Amino acid sequence: MSDLIKSVKLGFTTLDFYKNYVISEVNEEAVFSHSQFMEVVNRCREFYVEKKFVYISRRINNYSVDPTVYLKLEEIRKNLIGIAIVSNKVSSINMAEFEKTFSKVDFKIFLELDEAAEWAENLFPH
Repeated sequence: MSDLIKSVKLGFTTLDFYKNYVISEVNEEAVFSHSQFMEVVNRCREFYVEKKFVYISRRINNYSVDPTVYLKLEEIRKNLIGIAIVSNKVSSINMAEFEKTFSKVDFKIFLELDEAAEWAENLFPH
């Protein structure tokens, strides 16, 4: 994993920014809806400006995702090149499989954070 550059705590998640990817860890019992999605989008736009990046969702806590947020990905599609979901919970993996059907960017599910970070790094030319 590359070095952490910046960490931002929002009311519903923590965003850890790295060179090529951001790791989001949503709080317990949060609802990740359109307004939360837009807040994350805006923070990513501020950090990455015109640079491409990968969004990694580290799903340790139990929370809900409104899958229609994936329909709004067009708003950042030119910069967002991939989404990784990291979890070892069956319920989170099943939900991620459902969410994947809504995504228009490369979408992978991992059991380990290091594997997701490696996948994200490999999406960029070295």
